[in-house]
Amino acid sequence: MNISTATSSGAGPSRPSPTTSTFKSTAQTDGTSGSLWTEILGSADRQKGLGRKNLIVLSERHHGRTHLLSQLNVSSKKRKSFKQSRNGKKGLALGYEVIDISDGDEDSVPPLSVFYPPSSHPSLLKLLSKALPPKSLSDTAAVIILDWTRPSSMVKELLTWISWIDQWATGNAERGESEELKERLQSHIQHYSEPSPTPQTGSTAYVGAGALLPLGQGTLTLNHSGILITVVCTKADLMDSVAEEIGVKGGGWEERTDWIQQVLRTICLAYGASLFYTAPTQPITYTLLRSHLLHRLFTLPPSLSPNTITTTESSTQHVASTRFPFPHRANVLDRDAVMVPSGWDSWGKINVLREGFDPARTAKAFENSLKRFNGDEDDEGEPLEDIWDSMIPDIEKGPKPSSTTQPSIPETEQSFLTRQLDLLLKDPNRDPRQTFRHAAATVVGPMSNSEGLNLPGVEKALGEMEGLEKSEELKEKFARLSRKDSSRNTNGPLSPTTTTPGGTGTTAAMPNEALHNFFQGLLANRSKTGSPSTTTSAKPTETK
Repeated sequence: MNISTATSSGAGPSRPSPTTSTFKSTAQTDGTSGSLWTEILGSADRQKGLGRKNLIVLSERHHGRTHLLSQLNVSSKKRKSFKQSRNGKKGLALGYEVIDISDGDEDSVPPLSVFYPPSSHPSLLKLLSKALPPKSLSDTAAVIILDWTRPSSMVKELLTWISWIDQWATGNAERGESEELKERLQSHIQHYSEPSPTPQTGSTAYVGAGALLPLGQGTLTLNHSGILITVVCTKADLMDSVAEEIGVKGGGWEERTDWIQQVLRTICLAYGASLFYTAPTQPITYTLLRSHLLHRLFTLPPSLSPNTITTTESSTQHVASTRFPFPHRANVLDRDAVMVPSGWDSWGKINVLREGFDPARTAKAFENSLKRFNGDEDDEGEPLEDIWDSMIPDIEKGPKPSSTTQPSIPETEQSFLTRQLDLLLKDPNRDPRQTFRHAAATVVGPMSNSEGLNLPGVEKALGEMEGLEKSEELKEKFARLSRKDSSRNTNGPLSPTTTTPGGTGTTAAMPNEALHNFFQGLLANRSKTGSPSTTTSAKPTETK
């Protein structure tokens, strides 16, 4: 377990403030014992109101949890040690960190304890419920982290984390604790008022609260345990990069991101939760998130029954509210810096963002999905996953890597060449004679004919390649050609256009025979005229 111990004095029990010590010495000198005990009791009330709080961070892997927690720890010295304690420890079953929130004030505040599982695996979630301090339900808030670069999985992750929160709160709540926490959450929503544009120092969201109005439609309909929940969507500055993978660009993608915001706000409204977008390009988003978490953890809302509130609770509420105020207005227009505090939203405000959205249908569909996720197969209503998939297609490509996947063994070189040879031998177009015939078809002249290039030498070579024994036939053909040539030599040299005896002026012989006879005639004439000495010597003899 990754445990980072805090070295500041704020990690232990709260200490009396210097004001208390000074007042004690003065009281002893003046003898005003009544004022001394009043200050001691007030200090004890402040220590009770600023007790140790817990934060559960629920996130899948690679959703920006490390960066988010480092930004929540605003102390530079603490932030450095926080990052170093997380490096090289990816195989943790459960993570634990502390966030210093004292800020050097005189009233020491214990650091904020942060628990987080690496993923949503059931075995890891069992460890989380056992690692939390006992009887800490009222001092614990949950943060659900979603990733804007994976919008297709937002609904499934919400179902997983919210179901676990409901089961954990139901199993760890004492008698009557869930009803008390839900009443406190309802009081926060009903007493919430929008801060003024120019808030004064120390003002809170409860200042100036008027008459209590009933809860609006779809407000706090699902959070029966009253747990403080904040949904944080990280990497909001990269939401437009997903448009290319989905295939929707321009105004169409902007409409879908607004639709996602409306769906998330509808679900948060049903749980009384807050919605925050964070982005590294907007550092103010982390500051606002930290301020809101501390305000919700340490500030008690006014009681729904003012007559039953005690003096101690009133003093604690006042000290905490002035210590951790949240005088910031909601923001739903900046796409990468959305901030919707708990108690501000309503169905009417959700519809204003984009026309055509039906919050009632979305809320009902999420309830159906939640029932199916928890094993209620009898519900046949429309689940939210179907609506979500029709608007935001799944962009996950290929199977996810698994540790049990067997490594692929490449094929050997010899087997690859053998397989290619078998394919080449079975190919009917690999006959070499087709090449000769194709080349002969383009020849112009006495060699051009429909039969192509069919010379005796070529036929012999092809015959040997095919293993055919045609030597006797070739000898006979050459003998016949020689006889024809000897009979034609008496009429003079043979040319490609010589008419055969009895012919009609056209070439009666086949092209190969005509070509053979033509070359044989040239050789015969050369042998007759090739010896000039014999010819010249013979002529004088005849004249004599």
